[in-house]
Amino acid sequence: MPMWCRIYVSDDDISFWEENSVSPAVKIDSMRDVLRVFINGQLTGSVIGRWVKVVQPVQFQSGYNDLMFLSQTVGLQVWFDNGMVQYGLIMNYGAFLEKDGAGFRGQIKLTGFKNGDIDLSKLSWTYQIGLKGEYQKIYSIEENEKAEWTNLTPTAVPSTFTWYKAYFDAPDSADPVALDLGSMGKGQAWVNGEHIGRYWTRVAPKGGCRPCDYRGAYNSDKCATNCGNPTQTWYHVPRSWLQESNNLLVIFEETGGNPFEISVKLHSAGVVCAQVSESHYPPIQKWSPSDFVDGKTSMNDMTPEMHLQCEDGHIISSIEFASYGSPQGSCQNFSRGSCHAPKSLSLVSQVDKKQLHKLLVGAFDTLPVNGASKRFELLQKENIILSRLLAYPFFLLQTCRGRNSCSLGISNAVFGGDPCRGIVKTLAVQARCSPSSNVGFAEL
Repeated sequence: MPMWCRIYVSDDDISFWEENSVSPAVKIDSMRDVLRVFINGQLTGSVIGRWVKVVQPVQFQSGYNDLMFLSQTVGLQVWFDNGMVQYGLIMNYGAFLEKDGAGFRGQIKLTGFKNGDIDLSKLSWTYQIGLKGEYQKIYSIEENEKAEWTNLTPTAVPSTFTWYKAYFDAPDSADPVALDLGSMGKGQAWVNGEHIGRYWTRVAPKGGCRPCDYRGAYNSDKCATNCGNPTQTWYHVPRSWLQESNNLLVIFEETGGNPFEISVKLHSAGVVCAQVSESHYPPIQKWSPSDFVDGKTSMNDMTPEMHLQCEDGHIISSIEFASYGSPQGSCQNFSRGSCHAPKSLSLVSQVDKKQLHKLLVGAFDTLPVNGASKRFELLQKENIILSRLLAYPFFLLQTCRGRNSCSLGISNAVFGGDPCRGIVKTLAVQARCSPSSNVGFAEL
C-alpha cells in the first residue's frame, strides 16, 4: 500500500547537510515485511525483514519534496534462524492468524534536519490501494494503447515498479502453453487482458531437501525438494485466451528483471504414471444410490481400477514399466519388488485393435497406386496381427497402448492368478505419451 506526504526542505537544511557532511534519514521503530522508499518518484532504498528497525538515508532537493512509502505484505510468515541467515516461511494458516500483522509500528521520523527531527507520524498522509495502471486497465487490449509506452532497449538497466508490454504469436501445436518468467523478479502478468496471476522467482534455500513422505500428521516439511532453484518459473496460459498472432503480453515488475529473456514454452506430459492397490475402492463412476443399503455398500463388483490418460492429441505410445505385485519406488523410478506377475507388462502394453487398424489403414493410404503388392503384404500382416490379438486371452480387457486413455482392473484374475499369496498386491505403471500424429505404423 503506497502512502504519500509532502516535505518542505529549506536552503538552510541543504547548507547544514553540506557543511556537516551529514544526510537526512527515515527512521521507523519497527517494520514488516517489505518497505520501498521513494523521493520525488525515484526509488531511494528498500528494507526487507520481520519487525526490523529502519534507518534509510535519503536525499532531498530544496523546496517541496514528495516522500512515498510503499509497504508490502508478503504473506504472513514464520521465521527461523539457522545461526547465520534468517529464513521466512509463508504460513497462511494456523491459530490466531488474525492477530498476526504487517506494516509499521511505533514512530516514523525524518532525522538530520537543522531544527531537529520531524515526526512524520503526526502528518496528514494520503494512501492508495492498488495500482494506477490497474485502474486504467492498461493491460487490456482496448486500453493499453492509451498509456504512454516507450521503446525498451536491451541495454536498459532493470528497474523496479515498471510496466512492460510485448506481442507474441501462439506456437503451432496442441500442447499446453506457458510463459517462462525465470528472468523476472516479482510481479503480475496478463495475456490479452486475462490475468494469468502473480509470479515470484523466489529461490529456495540450498539446504534442507529430503524425499517426499506424507505419512503421519501433516507439516510443511513433508515434501522439501528443488533446493537452490526457483520455486516456479513457468506460468500456464490457457490456449482459449490466445489468438494465432499478436497476443498482448503485459507485465508489471516490482523488483527488477530482464523482460527480453521472457519466452513462450510448450509443455507436454511425456510420461504418465499410476499406482493402485487391490485394497483401494472402485472408481466413483461405479457407485450409485442403489448400491447403499442402511449406510452400507451392496456393490457386487468392488474391483479397483487404474486410469491412465495422456493430454489431448496424444496417445500412449509405449509402456515403460508395469508390475503387478509389490513394486517399489515412484514415478520414473519404479522397480520390481519380490512379488511380480509375469504378464504385467504384456497386458498393459497390448495394442488397441481399433487404433491398430486406423494406423494400418493410414499406412495403406500413403502408398502409391503402383504399390499394390505392398498393400497386399500389409493387409496380410494386419489380418495376422488382428487374429493373434483376438485369440489372446486378455484382449477382451481394455488395454492401453495406442489409446489416449485406458482403464485396467486391479485383481488377481486380470493378471492370470495370484503371483504371491498373503500380501496386498499393487499395480504400478509408467507410460510414455506421444503426439498421435507422430505414432505411425513403424511403432507397432
